[in-house]
Amino acid sequence: MLKMKCYMMGSDRPLMALFRKLPGRNEMYNVLLADDEVLDLRGMERFIPWSELRMKVAAVVSSGFAALDYIRQYPVDILITDIRMPIMSGLELSREALQLLPQLKIIFVSGYEDFHYAKQAMELNAQSYVLKPVEDEEMIEVLHKVKRQLDHEAQQSRLQSDYDKTLPMLRNDMLHELLDGQHEGEDALFHEKLQVHCGIDPNKPHRTAVIEIDDVAWKLNAYSESEAKQIVYQLYQTLMECCEELQILSLCRLSSRQFALVLQGEHLGRSETFLRELIDRIEIGFPVTITIGLSSTAASLAWIQTSYQEARQALDYKMLAGKSRLILFSEMESGNVEDVQSLEMRLDALFAEMSNYRLVQLHDELGHVFALIRRMKSKSTVYNVAIQIISRLDAYLAGLNENLFQLLGMRMENLDILFKFETMDDIQSWLRRRVFEISEMLHIKKQKKNNKLLESVCAYVEEHLDQNIALRDVSNMFSFSPNHLGVLFKQGTGVNFSDYVVDRRMEKACLLLKDPHYKIFEVAGRVGYKNLTYFSRQFKDKYGMTPGDYRKQC
Repeated sequence: MLKMKCYMMGSDRPLMALFRKLPGRNEMYNVLLADDEVLDLRGMERFIPWSELRMKVAAVVSSGFAALDYIRQYPVDILITDIRMPIMSGLELSREALQLLPQLKIIFVSGYEDFHYAKQAMELNAQSYVLKPVEDEEMIEVLHKVKRQLDHEAQQSRLQSDYDKTLPMLRNDMLHELLDGQHEGEDALFHEKLQVHCGIDPNKPHRTAVIEIDDVAWKLNAYSESEAKQIVYQLYQTLMECCEELQILSLCRLSSRQFALVLQGEHLGRSETFLRELIDRIEIGFPVTITIGLSSTAASLAWIQTSYQEARQALDYKMLAGKSRLILFSEMESGNVEDVQSLEMRLDALFAEMSNYRLVQLHDELGHVFALIRRMKSKSTVYNVAIQIISRLDAYLAGLNENLFQLLGMRMENLDILFKFETMDDIQSWLRRRVFEISEMLHIKKQKKNNKLLESVCAYVEEHLDQNIALRDVSNMFSFSPNHLGVLFKQGTGVNFSDYVVDRRMEKACLLLKDPHYKIFEVAGRVGYKNLTYFSRQFKDKYGMTPGDYRKQC
């Protein structure tokens, strides 16, 4: 049995009490033993109940150099070392080891009761300074103390890790709330959180930027869905890294292709330079580009809503100014802003008419769109707008689960044809053919889909003619509202649903009446009529004779 004297608070508790289960991580802590006296090493390795302490002896070495070499290669949580070892002492080993592993816990073992060594050990923040010969109970108490420290640090590390993982989401939610105007006026607690987590001072001037990935749908069309998502994710990560390099914590994800950024302090003065550098970096590293709208300078966060709207309006001006550039709200003319807003509204109307196969209205809306385009002064602006219309059309079709290029049998490089047209009429004629073509295809697809639906509805009616059939019940079966299904049914068959059901009942009744084995009341029951008088009346309304007279003719 080892005998050990320990220079720390002793314990009068029974030995078994020292082996209580302590909260902490489930992994074993790695212990490295270093002593030039082999017998002491083997004794400590053998007699200390390591597993009960949730520790394991990772290695036993007889020199400081060997211990340091092991620490360089493998994880170590606790170092137990003799102070006096040849060539490299335990103190020298500990200084070097702490350089490699600052969180390393060190227990010194020595046969010398020398205050000089104890003082140096304390300077190294050693957990304990133990004198030989070793007493195992007190060594166990020392190890329990070290384990409690390690458990606490591990728990703190996990909490910090969890906080670090949730912090980006917390920032994003806070910035969303800020931009959406959910904290208008004085909200001291929210403003304090903004300053702590997002680095935004509510009392300092700021500028807001809105960043948009250009032409996501068609430029990533050549990639698989997972590859395209990964490209967008990596682009977002790059934006975050660029911001974090300058300690900007106010990047917010608005959607899968739009982001917002609030710039303050030292970043305010070079905001335009920084954002242009962002644009260049994305253009070099990715198959897509970004366009950024930047607001004018606002005095404080009280103006954040105005600042945010300015940035969005500047970004909308991409329709005229082109992509992959920084667009400043301060440089926009009011007339141009109105043109962009009018064009956006006209495009929404154009796409709605195209989707609903209203060709006359589609022709008119296309005329309105090009009337706005004809007011633009430069050739490059016209080409930019034409490309933006295609981009908006592609995004609209993606919302319908359709692909622009697949519908038209085109590749993205085919859009170069727009730059070969010499007049506005050429562009308008080409685009008119394309949107009419798309409208026709969407209509045919919708008809096919509706035809399949109507076939299913008619089959259901046929199978349930002997039962009560209500439009409400049938619409629930096919997950439609009664009104919508009723309209689709009338459009597809030319008759109302209720009239169709009556017609099918009467036609089947005629077939059954030709069979003399069925009595007339049985025929009525087989086509869904429980009241014979009502059946006879409807049959006579349909065929001008009673069911009995019809049977006599057969």
